[in-house]
Amino acid sequence: MRARAVYCSGCQMWEVMESDSPPDVHICTRCIEMELLRDRIRNLEQQLDDLRLVRESEEVIDRSYREVVTDKWVTLRMDKGQRQGRVSTPVSVHLENKYSCLSTVGVDSLPGSSDSGRASGTETGPVAQKGREKKRRAIVIGDSILRGSDRRFCGRSQETRMVVCLPSARVSDVSQRVQDILKSEGEEPEVVVHIGTNDIGKKREEVLKGEFRELGGELRKRAKKVTISGLLPVPRDSESRNGARWRINAWLKDWCSGQGFKFLDHWDLFCGRCDLYRKDGLPLNPRGTNILVGRFANASGETLN
Repeated sequence: MRARAVYCSGCQMWEVMESDSPPDVHICTRCIEMELLRDRIRNLEQQLDDLRLVRESEEVIDRSYREVVTDKWVTLRMDKGQRQGRVSTPVSVHLENKYSCLSTVGVDSLPGSSDSGRASGTETGPVAQKGREKKRRAIVIGDSILRGSDRRFCGRSQETRMVVCLPSARVSDVSQRVQDILKSEGEEPEVVVHIGTNDIGKKREEVLKGEFRELGGELRKRAKKVTISGLLPVPRDSESRNGARWRINAWLKDWCSGQGFKFLDHWDLFCGRCDLYRKDGLPLNPRGTNILVGRFANASGETLN
């Protein structure tokens, strides 16, 4: 293996990489990092919009408070020999839940949200009910290529994120176990599935497509949002096997579109990138794992720590 200068189709610059057979379409490391940075910026912009919504809601609450809770004082002329004083007159105040507008704002993002039900005078209001809901989880399920990704994906958010690694698993194995995996994971979790590599070369493509359809039916019963992660190219594997992976990805993309699922295509990012894999072949090295996990996090609406 020798160093070659490979042209990047993204930034139109050259990058030196070690490869005996450079890919036809190459994406350089800088372009990959820039794409991940753009995804991170989009997530931050969404969080900023949420904060603006919270701020507007607080202003509505403050304005309502000033209009309702206002003491009116009347200065009365006292009898001769007595000084003037201020006497408060009773004010009829209409009591209602002025915090109901917060039902459209994420309760977890507001300080003191756990007591909002008692503060508004009701224990069964929408804010109180939402505060008692179990947090929705982002879950990644897949084969051994996920080994070691839990520390990066979950980080300090163990309560809301989870990685399920099933070594040597095939599509049918996930279909049989997905209900048990998700049964205690809150209401409508968001699921990313990366599976299918171990099926290539062991069964006909039409059979594999049928197993993906069965898996989609199982996921639809339980998950709110489903993302199917495309198969990765395998360095040093035969052209026929990598061709089968590419064809399955093309079919998955169309099938996911019809099912309302999201499809993650990693082919261009990993094709010909031996520097993202371990020397023994398929397992990703830490750099490749970080790229893959970052895309999982973006797909599930999460932000890595």
